[in-house]
Amino acid sequence: MKASKLAALLLALLTVVGALAACAEAKDPTNETLPPKETAEETRVTHDLPPKTFDGYIFGMLHWYIDGWTVHGIDLYAEEINSDPINDAVYTRNSRLEESLDIGYEYEERPYNEVVNTIRQSIRSQDDFFDLYYARLTDSAGVLMEGAFLDYNYDLPYIDLDKPYWDQSVRSQLSFGEHLFLEATDMNITDKNATDSVLFNKALARDFNLPSFYDLVRQGNWTLDTLYENMTAFDGDVNGDGKLKPDDDIMGYLGSADVTMSLFYGGGGHLIIKDEFDLPVYDFNTEENIDLVTAIFDIMYDETFINGHKTNYGGEKSFIAGHGLFYWSRLAGVVSMRGEDSIDFGILPTPKRDEAQPEYLSMISEHLTGLPGVLSSETEPETVSYIMEAMAANSYYDLQKAYYDVTLKTKSARDDESQDMLDLIFKNRILDLGELCQFGNFADNLLYYPNQVGNYAIVSKYESLESKIEADIEKFIEAVDKIDEQRGM
Repeated sequence: MKASKLAALLLALLTVVGALAACAEAKDPTNETLPPKETAEETRVTHDLPPKTFDGYIFGMLHWYIDGWTVHGIDLYAEEINSDPINDAVYTRNSRLEESLDIGYEYEERPYNEVVNTIRQSIRSQDDFFDLYYARLTDSAGVLMEGAFLDYNYDLPYIDLDKPYWDQSVRSQLSFGEHLFLEATDMNITDKNATDSVLFNKALARDFNLPSFYDLVRQGNWTLDTLYENMTAFDGDVNGDGKLKPDDDIMGYLGSADVTMSLFYGGGGHLIIKDEFDLPVYDFNTEENIDLVTAIFDIMYDETFINGHKTNYGGEKSFIAGHGLFYWSRLAGVVSMRGEDSIDFGILPTPKRDEAQPEYLSMISEHLTGLPGVLSSETEPETVSYIMEAMAANSYYDLQKAYYDVTLKTKSARDDESQDMLDLIFKNRILDLGELCQFGNFADNLLYYPNQVGNYAIVSKYESLESKIEADIEKFIEAVDKIDEQRGM
């Protein structure tokens, strides 16, 4: 390592996460990247990798982007220290592994549609220049079922999915037929940024004498009914023209079409259950799901709710300007508003269906994140899986501390209560296989479907797509069978 690079690395260690001393006696050089014990009683999480080096192996990573969006692979690669906590944690992690494992990095971003094309072209040409491919999750299902990716359960020998730096909830939700081709991990923060929340304007809540939303959450009473009661509890017609407009008045709830599925999953709804073979069974058409969607549409068709996909309003801008009590936002929005001093806002989890629901649930958007996949054409899966495991383990404290404790809790959250709410948001995150695979395009149809207040015809909409849903699931299972045949299972 060059002297200037070493100095930058030492600076990162001092400014990002404190002094992270390596254990002098550790035989495994990659374990040096994990911080020491904070207390005598605490057991630090480490990987169980054997000592290895890789003779300058270049670890290639490809990530999607969309022009005008802020989603980039900032958790994968950093050029240099710049005093941003996340950037410096990534630089620190990568530099330490570069030294201890004798590896280098190649990082590239391409438009989201080109990433999917690159995956298919790479498999056809047996090109494995990139080791990790991050396609936008909503674009991943097609190539996934074409057998594009290696299986975390069978093909990546150094991955230990039982370690806490691999997401156990996503693991169970995205598995099928005992296969797992994509998985969430602590080496990334984009999937955390893509997690839903509800923000509220604290000044407006005080002005309208509304209850403590934090207390409602703690008591288990932050529900769809509570949301509706409070978003309609005041007269927001500021200019008195008899019409509620987000640029002139105060709306109860600023949102978008995505609120449909956010509240659906937050309310315990589901599109898919698994059978005894871990294969998907569509399970939307139940009384519980229909009642839940009806309650959600009642909220979204109230005059106090503004759907940004229908009105083209600037949701975040309107919220910052004080034109909404509640604002549906992914946590990326919380981060982007951290420098906005004109509004004091609180962070809440997605409301529950009712008080009987045991826990708060938070949806991960498939539109704003990708998950790491290794192509089936990869010629060195042992090397790649080793480096992935080392990166994940070495992100568990450093990168996640920089993101969660520093960027979200300290720099973005405005009060201690919001920090507690973030713990609840991350406790139970949802990625429904039915939404990922879009069987019959029902999830997207449900997202944009309601067009008339009080006349939602949810069951008839489902029934109109049921045959297509069943056909798509049949194709899905056939694809699983083909994968099994190729693997001799």
